[in-house]
Amino acid sequence: MLNELKNTAAKINEIILNDDFPSIIEPKYLRGTVIDYPGRGGKRLRPALLTWCCGLLGGDPQKALYPAVAVEIYHNWTLVHDDIIDDDDVRRGLPSAHASLTKYARDNFRNLRFGAEKFGRDFAILAGDIQQGWAANMMLKAADNGMSPEVTIALSRRMQELVTRELISGEALDVEFPMRGLKNVTSREVLDMLYLKTGALLRFCAEAGAAIALDSTDFNSPEIRRLGDFASTAGIAFQLRDDWLGVFGNFSKFGKSLGSDLAEEKLTLMLMKAYESLDADKKYKLMNLLGLESYTMDVIEEARELFIMSGAEKYIRQKADHLAEEAKTILEKFPDNEYRGWLSELTDYLVHRDK
Repeated sequence: MLNELKNTAAKINEIILNDDFPSIIEPKYLRGTVIDYPGRGGKRLRPALLTWCCGLLGGDPQKALYPAVAVEIYHNWTLVHDDIIDDDDVRRGLPSAHASLTKYARDNFRNLRFGAEKFGRDFAILAGDIQQGWAANMMLKAADNGMSPEVTIALSRRMQELVTRELISGEALDVEFPMRGLKNVTSREVLDMLYLKTGALLRFCAEAGAAIALDSTDFNSPEIRRLGDFASTAGIAFQLRDDWLGVFGNFSKFGKSLGSDLAEEKLTLMLMKAYESLDADKKYKLMNLLGLESYTMDVIEEARELFIMSGAEKYIRQKADHLAEEAKTILEKFPDNEYRGWLSELTDYLVHRDK
């Protein structure tokens, strides 16, 4: 599976790096920021999900490459904006978009009316906006590269009407929950938020691959819906693993700052379960670890101890494993071919990855 993932990533990288859409973006440093995240490579999990779901149903994965690139670029604009909202200065082990632009401003401009940090955030927002347009343009190019105009239009419309609306709603809830407080948010609400924030795009990837294979615009057909259910279930497991890595991960592998969720007081399911289970003294200690300006490894270790002691750490791992098994059970209803095998292995990877 990993070799095939690398092969898929290589095809996606080639299309991204050779596409002409960013070529006339001005100023030059904005163009560089637009290209930066998509050009950093990575596993390309979403493109693999889309093209493999196409192959699973007997379609030609080549026809699915441009939609696969579209969802990868789409995913990257959400990361740019997400890093601004979360005030994360690191992405994939390198400076985040707004952090890079802040440094650029300090190094190159003497008269910054509002300061380098505001410049960095403002221009990163613009870069994300352009990336969203780039993703839409890439999806439309699929009609020139083997996909029917009907399916191209249907997927373009679904990406904007469904995914954009749901994904941004999920991000909004993620930002809102800490303001409501631990006592006023339920575990069910957190799981629903995770579906919107992560599962919706993965559902779209699976359904898009199926629609391309079947040359169909009927997203209520049983095959398309079932593949969507598979992907969204795996997506929640993926996000639970991400939340776990935010505390228990290895920074050199994870590529993001450990403790960022604690700093933002995000209501992850792991935090909620720990709060429910700890006694009053330990609960007080946990709450005092939220919202700090910086997180040393000593502080991270203290948080880890509380999550383990409460049983929350074990609960999250088991919950992610259960969802992964549920996703693979759905997958077993589809043809037993190499693509099903890769998708099953991909599901396992999502809940056992270290970055």
